[in-house]
This record gives sequence, structure tokens and C-alpha cells, in this order.
Amino acid sequence: MSIFSLKRGYLRLLLVILLILTCLGMARLQLWRAETRGERFEREQAALVSTPISLSARQREREKLLDRTATARGRWLAAKTLFLDNKIHGSRAGYHVLTPLQLSGSEVVVLVNRGWVPAPRLRSELPPVTSPSGEIEIVGVTRSFETRTFELQKTPPQGAVWQHVREADYRELSGLDALPVILLQTGAESDGLIRDWGSPENPATRHYGYAAMWLAFALMAAAYGLFAWRKK
Repeated sequence: MSIFSLKRGYLRLLLVILLILTCLGMARLQLWRAETRGERFEREQAALVSTPISLSARQREREKLLDRTATARGRWLAAKTLFLDNKIHGSRAGYHVLTPLQLSGSEVVVLVNRGWVPAPRLRSELPPVTSPSGEIEIVGVTRSFETRTFELQKTPPQGAVWQHVREADYRELSGLDALPVILLQTGAESDGLIRDWGSPENPATRHYGYAAMWLAFALMAAAYGLFAWRKK
């Protein structure tokens, strides 16, 4: 065997080892995601069956409000309604409708995701949304504002159609004193909005599947490396 062939064989072996280590690293990452996201899912599900909390102006601790079944009483600030863009339901494009609810007896609001509405034929038009006047009480599930999103260039939202709703942006541009969570409204759909928040599925299952896939890739790389080494 020539020195050139020997060097090429060792280089191939090194590349195979690097590939195996990379696959094992990706499998470990997916196992970590399965663990952390699975724990969060279990906390969310436990919170949903706990006693509902009543949102008020005094509640400002995000961690105590997050992922809870909650009720809120107040009146809609319909003029402040936002439309969250690029939301698909049943293969049809539309918006999520977000309207602040001013809590009774205060100036504080909670931003409510009221559900999905189909987009009009023209992008220049906004879908009509009915907002009952007077004091109402709604029920929902609290979720966080968006925190991390990938954007080539961050531009501040303009108008009523937003691509993302971050807490800092919302406070600054709306001028409202908002609670640090968004309320996903549940219950009857008498206002014509579709409140389909999806069936509960533990995300850990998906990440365990990804981990198994990377382990399979590592085994395939090891088998190829062993075959190539013996063939020399």
C-alpha cells in the first residue's frame, strides 16, 4: 500500500469520525430540547386544569401569570385592534385579531388574541371585526409575547397589520399600560372569529424522533467507516 493511499485512508477515517461526532452532538441537542420543552408542556397542561386566575391591574409578575387559565373583565378598545399577519387556517391565509381589553376599574389592559379571521381578497383591505361594547368577561389561556424572531432587518411595526408582537414594541407604539402576557381567548365563537389553538401535543415526542434520526445517521456513518477501513 502506498503512502498516498495510507494518508487518504486516515483522512477518510478522520472525516467519518467527525461526522459521527457531529451526529451524536445533534442527537444530544434534540434530547436536551425534548427534556426542556417536555417539562414546559407538562407545566402548561397542569396550569390549564388548575383554578383559573382573575387578571387585574395589580398583577405584574410575568412568571406568576404565564401559562394559566384566566378570566378578564373589562371593555374592548376596538380602535386599537391589531392584525397579526401570515396566519394560516385550513390552508387559507388570514390574520389573528388582537384587541386590548381595558380591565375594569383601571387604565391597565391585557392584549387579547381573539382568534383567526380570513384575509380579504385585497391586501389593502382589513377584515371586519365585531367588538361588543360595554363591559364583558372573557376566559382564555395566558401566553408570552414573542421574544425571539429571525428577521433580516428589524423594522418597527406600522399601521394595524403587524408581523410580530413583542412586548416592548407593543408598549411603545400603543401607548398602553399592558400586562406582560397575551390572553388567548377561548369559549364561544359568537363574534365570528375562529379560536382553534390546536390540540395539545407534547413537543418532546417530536424531538425524541429527531434524536433517533441523528443516531441512525451516526450508525450509518460508523458502518460506512468500518466497511471502508476493511476494504483497504
